[in-house]
Amino acid sequence: MSLLELDRESLLVHVRADAGLADVETAVSREGLTLDVRDGYAGPIGAWLAEGAPGARTAWLDPADHLVAGFTAVLPGRPAITIRPAPRRAVGPDLLALVLGIRAPLLSLESVWLRVHRVGVVRPTCEAFDDDDEPLNDDERALYAAIKDALL
Repeated sequence: MSLLELDRESLLVHVRADAGLADVETAVSREGLTLDVRDGYAGPIGAWLAEGAPGARTAWLDPADHLVAGFTAVLPGRPAITIRPAPRRAVGPDLLALVLGIRAPLLSLESVWLRVHRVGVVRPTCEAFDDDDEPLNDDERALYAAIKDALL
């Protein structure tokens, strides 16, 4: 079984880092939930996070909605470190930088609490700030174009 625990109230799933992302998505979909990852990833959760979670919804759409709410990781030769998700969505994001998007991580993930979402429920997004009264310079236009491309 790819799920260690499912918290339907907090919308969190606890999975082993070596569980396949597709297997976890299949398991949570049976509960009417989704990880909301586009462009299916074929590897394990730990490798997906080490690669920067490709296909995950951008945090810029809802900065309060963290992808990872907690985790258990090991520093070689040390006991496991556990960051619990309590209160939900508020624990762990700062320390996650030790493993998220780092191909040679400082810590080795054992398990992770991921945020799941109800299928078919509209999620909040932050609207982009747009001031039509003030002209943009070339650098600002390039930056906004890069952000727009990343969000699509």
